[in-house]
Amino acid sequence: MKIGVSSLTVYDGDIIKSLEFVENLNIKYFELSTEYPNNRLDRELLKSFNLKYSIHSPTTDINLASLNRTIQKASIQEIKNSIEIANDLDADIVVVHPGGFSFLGEPCEKKILNRSKESLKACRDYGRELGVTPVIENMPNHEGFIYKDVHELNDLLTDLEMKMALDIGHAFTNGFKEEELYFDLVSHVHLSDNFGDKDLHLALGKGKIDFKKIVDNFKGKNYDGVFILEIGDKNEILNNMDYLSKLFHNDYNIFK
Repeated sequence: MKIGVSSLTVYDGDIIKSLEFVENLNIKYFELSTEYPNNRLDRELLKSFNLKYSIHSPTTDINLASLNRTIQKASIQEIKNSIEIANDLDADIVVVHPGGFSFLGEPCEKKILNRSKESLKACRDYGRELGVTPVIENMPNHEGFIYKDVHELNDLLTDLEMKMALDIGHAFTNGFKEEELYFDLVSHVHLSDNFGDKDLHLALGKGKIDFKKIVDNFKGKNYDGVFILEIGDKNEILNNMDYLSKLFHNDYNIFK
């Protein structure tokens, strides 16, 4: 079982201190968000840590589904920048959001979905050039997002021959049951808890998600990707790793 943490969980204004904090916990896997101001980091310094990185591409002001071609192209370029960072850090995975509805965009839903698909193809192809896999994340139940339905996202990614970053908390806010949350295309997983209405990023066990069902499902499918804790309290990290280890009946080394 491969367990890591997101920089969103541990970041407090100094990414280097965050990396030191994670390394001191003997955690191997770290998902680095390349949001500003972490978009221009010293990559050689990042390499000095004993961590296996994945990258979360920026989301602020990014919209791969934009009806504005200039915004769409700039968004694609930002994802490509994250793919280049991943390549430099020997990271296999870049998490990507599929975009959303801009103001007054809902009447153009079909065109917006087509723009997203077009952009994802460009990201896919650039990833293949550099040996990096863009994985597309399902969105929470918030107004303006597309691909909140994990089944619709799975259908899209099957068509595009791409992989999914399955966010369990996001899916739960959209009413999907734990036993539904596995697809063969999943190669990366975000874990957090909530009560089914808002995407709260609670520590596991603090909401209503039955993580035993999640774990049993993934264990039964021999999932070999990383589980990333994307929780809001860094003081709960070790508790949550222990919690997951117990759910896996200690059959897995959580630090491998």
